[in-house]
Amino acid sequence: MKRSFRFPEHFLYQSTSVWLEDTGRGIYKLGITDYTQYVLDDIIAITFPETGYLIEKDEELVSIDSIEDTLIIMSPIGGTITEINEELRQSPELLNESPYEDGWILLIEVSSEDDLDQLYDINEILDQHQEELVESGFADEEDDFDEDSYEDVEDPDSDSDSNH
Repeated sequence: MKRSFRFPEHFLYQSTSVWLEDTGRGIYKLGITDYTQYVLDDIIAITFPETGYLIEKDEELVSIDSIEDTLIIMSPIGGTITEINEELRQSPELLNESPYEDGWILLIEVSSEDDLDQLYDINEILDQHQEELVESGFADEEDDFDEDSYEDVEDPDSDSDSNH
């Protein structure tokens, strides 16, 4: 079985796990990548700070629990939490179903534009993504990943997913 992952071209990335989208006026939407939701598998809960909270860069921001693991997201930028995706409290599976649209996590008003300089663009993150996939057994060295498109990678567990 092949599995595809997408990394939208116009986003900024903290890592292969976390994306940010500029929504205008210094406010950035934050979420997890398609690759990360796949690795986490069935997401069952999310914990985030309250609206109005002033977060420092690299401070613990969000905790995402799945049946497989827990992901702690450290804030990629400093700023004020302006909105939380309240739908995630009741439906954390939106992170699995729609990580770039309905499954966004929160909005942050950036306090220092300098923090944005430390994020990755699409080309840098695709290079990192390919390395992670190769290391985790999801891809071969010669696989190619393009921005804003889906690319096929072999799922190493494809023989074991008969009872879902």
